[in-house]
Amino acid sequence: MELNQNEEPRLVNAGQGSMCLSTVEYKSRFLYSRYNPKRAIQEIIGKLELLPETLIVACSPCLWYGLEELKEKLPADCTVIALESQDKLLDLAKNNCPDNTIRIFHTKSKLEIDSFMRELVSLGKTRRSVRIDFSAGIQFDRNDYDYTSAGIQEIITNFWQNRITLVKFGKLFSRNVLKNLPELISGLQLEDVEKTVNKPIIVCGAGETLDQIPDEILKSDSFFKICVDASLSPLVQRGARIDAVCAMESQIAIDRAYIGLKGRKIPMFLDICSRKETSENLSGPKIYFASRYAPCRFLKTLEEKSILTNLIDPMGSVGLAATYVALKLRKNSSVPVYVSGLDFSFTAGRTHARGTMAHKALLEKSGRTIPAENYDSTFSQNTYAVDGKNGKKVYTSRIMEIYANQFVTMFSKSENLFDMTDQGISLKLAHAVPATDGTTGKQMDFSMEGSSERKEKIRQYINTEREMLSIARDLLSNGEKSKYHDKEKNLTMQIDEILRPRDYLYLHFPDGHNFNMSESFLKRIRAEIDSFLKLLYINE
Repeated sequence: MELNQNEEPRLVNAGQGSMCLSTVEYKSRFLYSRYNPKRAIQEIIGKLELLPETLIVACSPCLWYGLEELKEKLPADCTVIALESQDKLLDLAKNNCPDNTIRIFHTKSKLEIDSFMRELVSLGKTRRSVRIDFSAGIQFDRNDYDYTSAGIQEIITNFWQNRITLVKFGKLFSRNVLKNLPELISGLQLEDVEKTVNKPIIVCGAGETLDQIPDEILKSDSFFKICVDASLSPLVQRGARIDAVCAMESQIAIDRAYIGLKGRKIPMFLDICSRKETSENLSGPKIYFASRYAPCRFLKTLEEKSILTNLIDPMGSVGLAATYVALKLRKNSSVPVYVSGLDFSFTAGRTHARGTMAHKALLEKSGRTIPAENYDSTFSQNTYAVDGKNGKKVYTSRIMEIYANQFVTMFSKSENLFDMTDQGISLKLAHAVPATDGTTGKQMDFSMEGSSERKEKIRQYINTEREMLSIARDLLSNGEKSKYHDKEKNLTMQIDEILRPRDYLYLHFPDGHNFNMSESFLKRIRAEIDSFLKLLYINE
């Protein structure tokens, strides 16, 4: 088909004697004023109040009018990138760009933009983005520009939110990983037992809908039942036969969920970042999976050495982790998996199933003047009402809704995955309740031995880390007088080679996203080395 003559962008001289300026005609539309092409963008830039470390997203820049005025206003550590949705206008922008340092992206190149943005924000010098529409070219694909610009800001926001989390919990996560590593010498990883369960699996969360599971299902041997740690106690009270517990909490508070259950021989699926003492609450086999809680060099090293296998993106919610484990355990996709208690919401006055530690805490405090209902959570400023699966209002929070959306993204397309309940936020799953047919499946035995090769790699890694941290401690304390100083190397280079890849020592620093050799940074690392050295031992 022959293209319309306006399919190619055409430069047209502007009016009012401005013969040195042009406007652009494209698809029967002028992308700048026919009389004063610069005026609109100059007015926009003139009103901008920009902060340092801002990313400027220039949408449909075409002839780049306004760029010089923008660059004069840019404070320190600002970056400019450009977006264009039309192939012809993209060529026009590239041919007319006066600054070859500016990256120009097609809006359809989402992976390229994502990769660039993650590398940019990892430098720690981009804290926000400002979108500027440089021409009327955005009108051809406004939704695409909106979506891409929002995605760019989300990457920036997520980076700094993760940094806040790492400053608060990063040291705890790193310590837990190093404390749990020796457990892998005698324990298993998820890949060692995947595709071993051939009977229907039921995932039991701790939400209100856990109470909806019929007793005959809970007590039946026809199903493999995996529960989150918080739902173990109420299920045991109901006489349920539990085949496995999933745990990923990194703090001591979760130990209350195991009161009265200590020593029970139930297999545990544990995140390598979880609190080591959590695994000691039950006496069954321990199977570990590994969350990549941050883009750590030391986690990458563990993965490259095949010590940790199949690292997964952090899920935050133990309910998501339990579902992930269940899908890994089933023999094949024909084995159905049912979820219950994964509500990511609650009704007025309640937050969890009966018998959970949250519910018990309310009962302990209740009296004639204090109700056993939790209306504080219902009407908190952080909660809000949404429509549930059954059309009734339920209450949720931003973080719970994020988990629900993450569940949908990760699992909604999984074959033979069903939701047993009709309450809570929709998980985009078909509704189904399994029938007990009286059949029993083989009880799983997760007490097999792990890889001997991996065990030796763990021993070598721990011994190497102890040696390297001891050398680093002496170098930082004694400098060039250290007995470990390699005279053929510059001291700074030797320290850098040892410390940079061991980012568990500094990842939790407020400025820990980038290693540096400043005196302040190294002094803080020196203070951390002793506490981490105490973790690196093997007790067999």
